[in-house]
Amino acid sequence: MNNHNKRAGQSARDMVDKRYKSRVWFVLLMAGAVLLILVLVFNSKALGIGVLGILVLGFLARFTMDYMEGKAKRMRREERRAVHGAKAEEKIGAILESLGEDYLVSHDIESPYGNIDHIVISKQSNVFLIETKAHGGRVSIVNGRLLVNGHEPEKDFIAQALKNTYWLRDEIRGVINVEIWITPVMVFTNAFVERTAPIKGVTIINKKYLLNLLQRPSMKAHNLAVWESREKLQELLYAQSRVSS
Repeated sequence: MNNHNKRAGQSARDMVDKRYKSRVWFVLLMAGAVLLILVLVFNSKALGIGVLGILVLGFLARFTMDYMEGKAKRMRREERRAVHGAKAEEKIGAILESLGEDYLVSHDIESPYGNIDHIVISKQSNVFLIETKAHGGRVSIVNGRLLVNGHEPEKDFIAQALKNTYWLRDEIRGVINVEIWITPVMVFTNAFVERTAPIKGVTIINKKYLLNLLQRPSMKAHNLAVWESREKLQELLYAQSRVSS
């Protein structure tokens, strides 16, 4: 059963919109400042501004334009990163759409440790926490460390996935009063992922292996309370997301 109250990538799309608006307002503000400086320069004689003052204003105008250009580029890069993240989450959301009535899928859940991209509960009572990454290139594991193109990523993805997993486990336990096993999964949509054992319990795969993982028979003891309480759990998680936002 696929029943979403939120779209996959919705928070990322909201972030794109927020960053775009911030960038536009920043550019307008800086352009206004430059325009004001130019007005002062052109009216320097009437305002009694001497040569030194004009030079200072000219330097200030140049500095403001350089600052505007540099920061606007950085803001644009952050905006593009959010776009790539949203597209990645939407790709995984589309894959999860193909799951049948034996699965309940939730998207875009807020936790104290950041956004959880997808949560899947199966009729077998398996629970998967899925984090989506849009990085390209090659993903490898070296000495127990996750590397993207030979370098550590900008954040500790493993630590964040584990914190979200423990949080979700506690939330579910609060509903069904049973300790359950949650499988954290990190899915790269655009990178080649070397085959590796899970890192600290976090499975790392490319998107083409996701359905096989979700549909694989579980070796864990089933707990029907999870499946029977699935809609209550989903309602709770979305309610908390609304409070967080």
